[in-house]
Amino acid sequence: MRDIGTMGEKTFGVWCADAGLVANGSRIDKTGWDYFVEFPFNFNTDVDQVHKSAIECKIQVKSTDKQEGKVQVSLSNLRRLITAQMPSFFVFIEFDGKSEAQQGYIVHVDHHLISHVLKRLHQFEQSDKDNRFNKRKMTIHYDESNIMSSLDGTTLKKDLLSHIGNDMAKYVESKKAHLESTGFENGFAQINFSTDGKENVRKLIDVSLGLEKSAPIKSFKGVKTRFGIESKSPFLDAIDGRLEMPKVEPTSTGEIRFKEDKLSAGYSFPAKLYVSPFNKMAPHELVKARVEGDFFDLKFYPYTGKADYSFSFGEGVRLEIHQFRDALKLLRDFSTPSKSLYSEFIFKNFPNIESRVEGHVQEFPFSKELNALESACDILSYFDVRNGVDASLNEIAYAADEINQFKYVIRSDREVFSVEFDIEDGKLDSGKKVACINLISVHIGSHIFGIFLVIAGEIFTNNKTGKYQVFSNSCKIEKKILSKKDSVIHKEDLLAAIPPIEKKYSDEYQVIVMNS
Repeated sequence: MRDIGTMGEKTFGVWCADAGLVANGSRIDKTGWDYFVEFPFNFNTDVDQVHKSAIECKIQVKSTDKQEGKVQVSLSNLRRLITAQMPSFFVFIEFDGKSEAQQGYIVHVDHHLISHVLKRLHQFEQSDKDNRFNKRKMTIHYDESNIMSSLDGTTLKKDLLSHIGNDMAKYVESKKAHLESTGFENGFAQINFSTDGKENVRKLIDVSLGLEKSAPIKSFKGVKTRFGIESKSPFLDAIDGRLEMPKVEPTSTGEIRFKEDKLSAGYSFPAKLYVSPFNKMAPHELVKARVEGDFFDLKFYPYTGKADYSFSFGEGVRLEIHQFRDALKLLRDFSTPSKSLYSEFIFKNFPNIESRVEGHVQEFPFSKELNALESACDILSYFDVRNGVDASLNEIAYAADEINQFKYVIRSDREVFSVEFDIEDGKLDSGKKVACINLISVHIGSHIFGIFLVIAGEIFTNNKTGKYQVFSNSCKIEKKILSKKDSVIHKEDLLAAIPPIEKKYSDEYQVIVMNS
């Protein structure tokens, strides 16, 4: 009778010898693999290659006279192959009744096969039937996608390396990470519990939305799950307690828009959507969702149409300047009783939600700050800065007057300025016009904006103060300066910017550099 198994093993040994691979056979046929194959070192003298270990893998050889494209393997053997840290393979050799191999197939024990086998192992492990893995079998399939293009050692080596790569440590790390994580995609445990009364249901929903710290529950039991398969023994079993969800993640991210009507531009803000998993079990009047932004929090009840919103610009809240302006505009609109806004909720994997929001009678206390933010946006436009500048409400409030004045300077008609000054040494020629170089700057949140402003005109003496005074007939911004607030502006860099400006005016004017 033909010993098809021995024929396959000898054929595989010849292929390994042909490619310079060392095939170490398993002495005991209970290990799940037939050969431990060692690859020779790659004699590459590159510094980043010398430290790498040689490639190694485990291989189970299956020989057959049939062309079924599948074979039954015990789960105990499969378990050894999938949990081995090194690469593992099946090599299927078909003889078709002949004395020499007619076709070869290589099946890599990859992430997909690992997950498939692990799921089957968990199913049997948690079943009430006989769960001895050596008595259970699983079918491994192979097809044209696994075929060896040539029956020799060169092809065997090439096909094996195409799955392993040239970095053994990287392969082992990837396989280890997959073994640890697969099956937990939908969580690692399931907890069943109950609660009494609408108020406790409301608290549970608020906990799941990140609005409450905890809620009372009773009769709860927890079991570990993997691949959705529950463990027989609970890891948690108690009569009553409290449920906490300290790290509530948003269900989706997107944006919320407010407009006067569907065709207007309006305001748009990034936001996070929270949908409670308890909504499915709650009565309609308690179903609740939450939209959270950098400065607002909106809670709404889809079945009742009720909504609550709050705004916060307090400590820790910093917004980009344009967004800050729009935020205060939105709050102003919400504070106007006759105002009605059209809103859109746009979140990934959720249908768009549209509604109308009515304003309420309440005081709008940020008129000064909104005016300053309008000026700040104008300043950013003048400096051709589109984003990256942020501020807190306190910073805007503190610098509001300076921001408005700076905006007035850069946007004025250039004919209304006057400057009064003394000089440290000497006197000025009253018959010659004067050009005054002024450095003017303003803090807008995270940045400092500055200009070198030259005011030129006739010189006069103020009879009351005795100081020189120039009324501008020419006023020009010669240089713009922009710096982050926490960056250092060196004095020598500012001084170096002055001589080129002086040179432009020195022929026609007496040039004065104003101290600041």
